[in-house]
Amino acid sequence: MPMIVDPSAPEVTPPARVTSPDGWFAAIVDEPWAGVVLSVDYTAGTALAGAADVRQVRLVRQDPGAAAPVPVRSGDAAWAIEGIGTAYDHEAPLGAAVIYTATAIYEDGSSGPSSSLAVTVPAPEPGEDDDLWLKSLDTPALSARVMIVDWPGMSSAGRVDAVDVAGSPYRATAYDTHGAPTIAVTIDVTGATKIERVRKLLVDGVLLAQVRPDYLYADRYFVVGDWSEKPTGKLGIDDPSMQYTFTIEPIERPATAGQPMRLPSWSWDSLAELFADWNAVASSYSSWASLSTNGVT
Repeated sequence: MPMIVDPSAPEVTPPARVTSPDGWFAAIVDEPWAGVVLSVDYTAGTALAGAADVRQVRLVRQDPGAAAPVPVRSGDAAWAIEGIGTAYDHEAPLGAAVIYTATAIYEDGSSGPSSSLAVTVPAPEPGEDDDLWLKSLDTPALSARVMIVDWPGMSSAGRVDAVDVAGSPYRATAYDTHGAPTIAVTIDVTGATKIERVRKLLVDGVLLAQVRPDYLYADRYFVVGDWSEKPTGKLGIDDPSMQYTFTIEPIERPATAGQPMRLPSWSWDSLAELFADWNAVASSYSSWASLSTNGVT
């Protein structure tokens, strides 16, 4: 089949690959999913002595203003067979430069050298309709950028107990840390395919809510409790629209140790659908790193 090319169409810009000064650690921002593909290759450039003895690599991310770096979910630690491995970070803050550090772990459990680099995952631009990212930790391919319809701000429950004190005009008060601020949010979703995805997303377990820095709201991990759906137009049309209302009640970040790599829209099931046997797979990818990221690295 001939390829039809429109000379007036803008050229597709490949994602920029950022590499650490030693050449062993690389990152590519995955803009469609607001994530980062991370790869290590201790055999690249001037190879690391004993690269073949590297079995894992620990990846951490330093966010702006954070007291300490946090582990990358799929890199705590990631396998790096014969010095080559990959990870995916779907939780980096939007619109802010972050620093990733990769540390080699040898077969005997000892640590090797560390490599670092910095990247920024773009945030939705001001004025864009879809200004909220809802990301699934377990099923990244369900993640969706949606439009905020109502975002009334935060509310926080107090934890205060007061009792009368005999002979005193003042009450004795006991207090504790306020509850984590919650946000009741309404979003708009357009298109049958996206509506179906969001329906699955809302019941998929732990989610991550992200907005651009200008909103002054920190990223929040949460689990959707009650939610409601309301059509915003006539049903049965080509481009239906629905509104969803739910509450974002923050929880602590789920544990990262030993978590597998999860890449949006890429899994062993995807591989089985595309290729008839392993020989076809091996001839289509140049390395394990390329296979694990569907050719991105």
